[in-house]
Amino acid sequence: MKISVIVLFAFLGSSYAAQENREIVESIRLDNGLNRGSWGPTDICPDGSWVTSMEIKYAPLGAIDDTALTGIKLYCQNADGSLAGTVMSSEADYGTWRGVRACNSGIFLYGMRGNVVPEQGGFDDDLGMDNLHMACTDGVILDGYDGVPMTKEEGEGGLNLTREKVVIKGREIEAVHVALNNEGRDAGDWSTWAYCSTGNRICGLETRVERDTTLTDDAGVVDVTMYCCSV
Repeated sequence: MKISVIVLFAFLGSSYAAQENREIVESIRLDNGLNRGSWGPTDICPDGSWVTSMEIKYAPLGAIDDTALTGIKLYCQNADGSLAGTVMSSEADYGTWRGVRACNSGIFLYGMRGNVVPEQGGFDDDLGMDNLHMACTDGVILDGYDGVPMTKEEGEGGLNLTREKVVIKGREIEAVHVALNNEGRDAGDWSTWAYCSTGNRICGLETRVERDTTLTDDAGVVDVTMYCCSV
């Protein structure tokens, strides 16, 4: 599958509380999320804005108790292209943010799928979600973990890059568009794609998280529901 990834070289936005009065048209969710942990609060973009970018928090593998994907942040944009804020539900303690992945200017997100490692049983380490893909309405796929995934052959032969200057909240940002033939990470199983209905865009989320504890096997983010609002 051909994947295009956009990386914004800036940290944008500030956290906003859920918009209690905004109408949520529908919800989309993974079909392979794990039944463990607790659902966090719902967080919705301000009225008149929708999600155009995303970022994941990830704890590198190799610890005694790995948790992989530990948080998801979505960036909301108004119809005029200005940043409206960020939304986020629960997150686990460990990990670092891997960078913003953004749709092309003026394009919003409307679909997602998650890579989830199935339950490992009593003697193996459970991870929960390992990666997140999101779909822009123009067909671009954003990869939460890789940003710019690269095979050995592509690294030797160079990448097909295009660059675009975009202005967000008065700041000029360089977006790099990378066209690749790469499925990205597949430590677990990919869910089927879930999409908002025609005319709707993603406008919020809720994550299910198994938090870090000393004596039990933790899994970080194990499931996510995203919400769609009409345009």
